[in-house]
Amino acid sequence: MATLSAERRLITLQRSMLTCERCAALVRCRSRVVPGAGAIDAAVAFVGIAPGRFGGDRTGVPFSGDRSGNLLRDMIAAAGLRSVFITNLVRCNPRDAQGRNRDPTTAEITNCRGHLEAELALIRPKLVACLGRIVWSCLAGSRAEFDPTAAQVVQAGRWRLYPMYHPAYVNRGAYSLKKYARDFDRLRRAAAAMRDPGR
Repeated sequence: MATLSAERRLITLQRSMLTCERCAALVRCRSRVVPGAGAIDAAVAFVGIAPGRFGGDRTGVPFSGDRSGNLLRDMIAAAGLRSVFITNLVRCNPRDAQGRNRDPTTAEITNCRGHLEAELALIRPKLVACLGRIVWSCLAGSRAEFDPTAAQVVQAGRWRLYPMYHPAYVNRGAYSLKKYARDFDRLRRAAAAMRDPGR
């Protein structure tokens, strides 16, 4: 019954995001608002930066329909992570003047922070996997070292954070698939060792 209530609350939360107009620049360039998606009581919540213009902005589902989404989901499956939630710092695709993906501004991230916090409060993941340095700095703090090669769980407020490279970094050839698969296996083991937060 508690899970059903959480599911209903998540649906209500996600519907409320769809009409968000806090960021004028994002409202102009987005195709849609992209809430998080996945399991209630997830073992791991993956947090990316923003929906990609060929991915979530087109499909309405974070990390789907593009190379980054395909790689992330392949790694999740290969690691045997069956209970996950996938979301982003911001819900809209930020684009530059040429229509290309850009990083969200600090103000855009701040405007969307409440959506992320509300999602995580409902999902209650054992670990929050921060995909990339931007996400890590926002959630762990600018002084926290970002080193996915020797990842350590960091407690930040209510959440246990885990540093991971963004799949785009791997797709660019900056980090090997073999090492990335190893990192996901380490993440799975770290999540399995965690007790549920707030229980």
